[in-house]
Amino acid sequence: AFAAVSDYLDVPAGTRAVEITAAGDADTSVFEGDVPVEADADYTIAAAGEIGDDADQAFEPLVLEDDNSDPGGDAARLRAVHASPDAPAVDITVESTGDALFDGVAYGDSGYTEVPGGDYTVQIRGDTESNDGDVVADFDVSLDSGEVYTAFAAGYLTPDDEPADTPFDLVLAQDTGGGM
Repeated sequence: AFAAVSDYLDVPAGTRAVEITAAGDADTSVFEGDVPVEADADYTIAAAGEIGDDADQAFEPLVLEDDNSDPGGDAARLRAVHASPDAPAVDITVESTGDALFDGVAYGDSGYTEVPGGDYTVQIRGDTESNDGDVVADFDVSLDSGEVYTAFAAGYLTPDDEPADTPFDLVLAQDTGGGM
């Protein structure tokens, strides 16, 4: 299940030992390993996948290098991260125009795009060549000019058939300005 996004932490550059434990159970470690961290860079570590023998997607941390540079002008920078274990590759489109913001994003993949700041309804669709697949979910997002955001597609499309009863959701984090 995808619950929350924390604020950035300042850590020394170098190889950092990371441990991820089950929520509310610090004694149950689900990942332990080293993550390289460069100076003057921003990173997001997303806990993704499933724990257990019946996992569709094995649990692993997604280590993402963030681009928090100023998008400039009236633009906002938006990153999409596919972290829904039972969802196929997706296209993400703008409802009002049908324009594709992201094309063919598979589980574990991410990417950035820039759009004018404003309010949008984004549609999550099954991946097709013409970006017009069936809409499986839509979400309203508000993006301020000059800011950077990450949208995590998480949860399950069919939670009744999965190990956790966590419905599909889009979790939007503001990476710059107002924080997360």
